[in-house]
Order: sequence, then structure tokens, then C-alpha cells
Amino acid sequence: MSEGDLSSFESSIDEVFRRLGLPDPVLMSRLTADWEELAGSPWSGHSTPLFIQGKTLVVEADSPSMVAFLRYGSADLIRVLGDRLGDGVVTQVEVRAPVRR
Repeated sequence: MSEGDLSSFESSIDEVFRRLGLPDPVLMSRLTADWEELAGSPWSGHSTPLFIQGKTLVVEADSPSMVAFLRYGSADLIRVLGDRLGDGVVTQVEVRAPVRR
């Protein structure tokens, strides 16, 4: 497979994900792996990225008391992620309370 074929394949996969409304797997992988560095304070250590739906990043707070605090700072997170991932990749953040396990 040539480099051009690989690039065409990647474009096709990206298009399939977009049509199905699925998040970019590379983007989600990067967010998950580099969350602490990408998100920064106060998000690092207090939240976990769960998934992206459209342009909305869904994040789980580490405690119920952090939900409102993190929601208040979501505009800052959107700006930071825009600088680091590209403008418009994430336009909203939904913060959820932790799931009881």
C-alpha cells in the first residue's frame, strides 16, 4: 500500500465516522491519553473525558461537588482545547457527576 493509498484510506474512515456521528477515534485517544496535560487545572486530577458527541465533549467529574465548579470553567477548557486541538473541534463541554460503582 502506497502512502497515497493510506492517506485516501484515512480520509475514507474519517468520512464514515462523520456520517455515523461518531467521534474521531484519534482525537478521543489523544484526549484520553493526554488529558492531564491538555486540560490543565482545574480539570486535571478532577475529571475524565468520556466521549465526544458531535462537538460536545462529555466529561465525568471525580466527585459530585466538582460538577458545578467544572461547569463554571467550561469556557476556559473550550479555549484551551481550541488552542491545542484546533478551533471548533470542541465547542461545548458537558460535565457529569461520577457514576456510582
